[in-house]
Amino acid sequence: MSDKGSQPKGTISANRSVARAISVLRALAGSPEAATATDIARKVGLPRPTTFRLLLTLEEEGFVDRRDTHYSLGWDLARIARSADPAAGVIARTRGTAKSLAEQLGETITLSLRRGLFEFDLVLQESPRSILVTMSDMRGMRWPLHASATGKLLLAELTPEQVFRATGEDLPKLAARTITNRQALRAELDRVRGQGWAQIDDELEDGLFAMAVPLRDNVGQMFAALAMVGPQQRVESDHTKQRHLKLLLDGAGQLTQQLTSTMPAHE
Repeated sequence: MSDKGSQPKGTISANRSVARAISVLRALAGSPEAATATDIARKVGLPRPTTFRLLLTLEEEGFVDRRDTHYSLGWDLARIARSADPAAGVIARTRGTAKSLAEQLGETITLSLRRGLFEFDLVLQESPRSILVTMSDMRGMRWPLHASATGKLLLAELTPEQVFRATGEDLPKLAARTITNRQALRAELDRVRGQGWAQIDDELEDGLFAMAVPLRDNVGQMFAALAMVGPQQRVESDHTKQRHLKLLLDGAGQLTQQLTSTMPAHE
């Protein structure tokens, strides 16, 4: 008699190998330049021989390209990815949580997916039913990185040279408190790195407040940002800001679980 609860030999091991390979791809995606097997092993928390075997298999399948001893994402992975609509998958998984979070906050929230080193794509926007005046549809819009909460999160992930490339020569003044000084921007990005979240207050538009927190995968790479946006007058008190921050951080945790594997790379 067969045991219906049994699994074929090797199934769990094979699933773990898939999870590890995905972690390797995520680590490569978060590397600004081609990386060695040692670099990737350190990021994903695996032994170098294990990482090298995974890279070899991924290279054979076209998911990784190798030049000498350095690896990058492969041509066939790029070909397959072009046929996917990330927004559709994200919306299907997260809309319910996003709607609930908007109601709890009483403000509009957005979810943006990272695209490359220097950009976010806003894919989901939800507003609570309780407010009479809601934010206009922001999907497809672009803002200067130094003057948006999600932009500050992104810049805080970059090296000083990359920050300069991303922001350009000038930091244009858009509102009363826009950061227009390089030294002030460096200090602000240090603050964002230290506290793990970002905000703007009269920086993109006068009277506009926004707060953003990152979503990170299991190798620590930021792949998305969750933000709340509303009139500054509704979030003037420190108590309100701290409440919003806690709700955003909790929401980011829920959304991360819904969008990524929870299996650690090293298990």
